[in-house]
Order: sequence, then structure tokens, then C-alpha cells
Amino acid sequence: MRLLAVETSCDDSAVALLDEQGNALAELVYTQSVHGGHGGVVPEIASRLHMTVLPGLIREVLERSGTSLDSIDVFAATAGPGLTGSLLVGLSWTKAAAFALEKPFLGINHLSAHLHIHHNSSVEFPAVALLASGGHTMIFHMTSWQKCVLLGTTRDDAAGEAFDKTAKLMGLGYPGGRIIDELAEKGDSESIPLPHPLGNKRLPEFSFSGLKTAVRLVWEKGGVSEKDLSASFRKTVCDLLVSKTMYQAGKLNARSVLVAGGVSANSLLRSAFQLEGEKRNINIFLPPSKHAMDNAVMVGRAALSALEADPSARSSASCNAFSRWHGKMLSPLSC
Repeated sequence: MRLLAVETSCDDSAVALLDEQGNALAELVYTQSVHGGHGGVVPEIASRLHMTVLPGLIREVLERSGTSLDSIDVFAATAGPGLTGSLLVGLSWTKAAAFALEKPFLGINHLSAHLHIHHNSSVEFPAVALLASGGHTMIFHMTSWQKCVLLGTTRDDAAGEAFDKTAKLMGLGYPGGRIIDELAEKGDSESIPLPHPLGNKRLPEFSFSGLKTAVRLVWEKGGVSEKDLSASFRKTVCDLLVSKTMYQAGKLNARSVLVAGGVSANSLLRSAFQLEGEKRNINIFLPPSKHAMDNAVMVGRAALSALEADPSARSSASCNAFSRWHGKMLSPLSC
């Protein structure tokens, strides 16, 4: 079986061709660097660039894998949540291709897709999963790939958003997560005390708005280095993410902890989770750095998971893009 997956939920255009085991036969990601000059993603620019870039990416992925479009068995694309205009580009192309070739189409939930980057790993259930990205910070309880319950989310900013806004405040550029991570390696994380909003580890919810304000007040007061402030901010965010996730893992007798989303590329977060996993004898699953960010491999694996659960799974041609997800039970199929 050959499955072609497309991801265009924000500013990354991604295409991947997967086999039935979820292995990528070919994959490409185009990141829109133009947004750096605007301090954040501009939705209209993002959607127009997706329209320009996506057809060429699909052609190249097919060429690299030696596969023709009419030999694809299943098509999948992200339906949401994300930027509606961007989502519509990938979703519309994929639905049209599936319709024209009379092949199955699956509309995939972006949040579930991030967790499914681990689908071809040896994950044991029950599991607790942390999804931390620029738009979402959530903790889930998973008893299978198809049974995923939301335990808690952020009350305001997402973790990745807090990284980006803090970097912007300090004049470090966009996107800010990688920049702060690199600066933090050279700073003293204990030099600047910062608050831990909603710091009770028993509460599976987050709030980063107050932390962001505290950083702004420290920065505007002056007399601190960007390296030390970056290190202190990074450590505070990571402490919150790790402590809350691992508490839920212990409470729910999890055999695995899954970490996904762009923030999972953070070096301190990765080492902290690995250390906690060793202490508690819990398997920690972290994505390769290239698959921490938005990619099409995760979309394809989510589609394969849906097909494993129900080989007749399909999304209708009326499957539409959506900007936000509101629910308690998370499923790979969004429509």
C-alpha cells in the first residue's frame, strides 16, 4: 500500500509518501522563512505560499519514490485545527486527487497526528502524552491509539507561543524557540527567579501569560543578560511541562510517556524527560527533531492508525477545514 499525506496547517508545506508500516518512502517540508520579518505567521501570505509550493513538493516526493500519482492507494490531509486558509490548500488538493482517482481520502486531526508520529514505535499502553507546540499545550491519557482523552490544556498562551513572544520581546527574532534554547545553553538558569503559574503539578492545566509578563518586567528593568534570562525562562517552562506530565503518568500508572509538538525539540525538555523516565522506569518517546515540527509523516501515520482500527474508514468530500478543536476525546479522523 502507498499512502500520500499532506500537511498545510500553518506555515510549513509538507508531503510524505508512506508504506503500510508507516515508513516514509520520501518526504519533504518547505518552511516559509518570509514570516520572520513580520514577527509571526501572516495567514494570507502563508496560504498563498502553500498554493505556490505544494504542487512542486508533491511532484518531487513522487519522483524521489519512483511512484506515479495514479498508483497511490490512499490520500490523507490535515483538516484542522490550524489556519483555515492554509488548511484549505492542502485539504482541497488532496480531496480533489482522491476524487479524481476514485481512491479513499482521510481528513486528519492535526493534534492526533502529532501524537501519531510515535505510531510505529513500541509504545505500551496506558500512556500519557504531552503535546506542546506554538498553538497547543495539552496532556492526554491514552489507553490505545484510538482512545485518547484530554486531561488538561493551557488557559491562555501555548508553550511554544510563550517562547516566540519572549524571544520577540528580547529582540531575538522569530521563531523564538530555537533561539532561546541556544542562548539558554550559555546562561545561568538559577540567576533570575521567575514565577511558576499554576505550578501545582497535580493540576493538568497550564498558564504562560503571567510568566511572559514577569519576563517582560525583568527585561524592561534592565541589568540582565539575554543568556541568563533565556536560561531561566526555558527552565521554568520545562519544569512545568515535565512535572505535570510525569505526575499524571504516575497517577494513571502509565507504561509510556509520549512527547510531541514543536517544543519537544527543546534540548532541556528532552533531557529532563529522559532523566525522569530513567528514574521512574517509564519509557519516554521523543520524536526526532525533524518530526517535532509540523510534517506529513505524522499525518500519514494517523491515517494508517485509523485504517488499522477500521479498514473501511473514509472521510467524505464535504470534510472541511476547521481552526479550533473543542472536545474531550481525540481521534485521528477529524471528519
